[in-house]
Amino acid sequence: MVTIGRRAYDLMYRFGAPWEGADRVELRTLVHDGRCAPEVLRRPGSPVARAIDLGCGAGGVAIELAEAGFDVTGVDFSPVALAKARRAAAERGLGPDRIRFTQGDLTAGHVSGVDGSFDLLVDYGTIDDLPASGRAAMARYVTRLARPGARLFLFAFSGRPEDLPQFSFGGPSRAFPGLLPGEVESLFAPAFRVDALEAPTRTRHVGTYLMERTATTHA
Repeated sequence: MVTIGRRAYDLMYRFGAPWEGADRVELRTLVHDGRCAPEVLRRPGSPVARAIDLGCGAGGVAIELAEAGFDVTGVDFSPVALAKARRAAAERGLGPDRIRFTQGDLTAGHVSGVDGSFDLLVDYGTIDDLPASGRAAMARYVTRLARPGARLFLFAFSGRPEDLPQFSFGGPSRAFPGLLPGEVESLFAPAFRVDALEAPTRTRHVGTYLMERTATTHA
């Protein structure tokens, strides 16, 4: 179960979700400076680096990764979002040999059409929208999908409830607080080495993280 149900997301995507078209400069910077570049993350002997967009929505991030040279899988639970993503990819000339979109629940432990392991995993605001049990389940699944040495980029709302407004339409609130301080580490370490690129503060309730999958086996 997610904080906002699938029907609500379907409705938002049908009329234009407020985050559609957002400039994802954080990830683009990491690709361009080499930290998340496909030629850096590609495994020896593999023809291409594999990326997965976890909660891909209308496909903007997934499409940008495909155009950067990744073989991309996008997963979302909204069929309306996925239909938009497939249309957008086709309009950019990206076929299923470069990008695929599949419907699934990232908390279920398995998504049909998602096979093997990935070199880059991206979450722009998905895990922070789940209840605690769903976050733990998704983190376990993400850990299994990441090969040793893979990178996980996370953009998430986060804050202490006492620092948040009662309600907000543009960020976290006491009603929908996002991740709590320290929760990223508790969800992903020690399976990932966690690096906060820009940690949330008492006045900035967004955190960006770049994590590297360790060689240990945690799930």
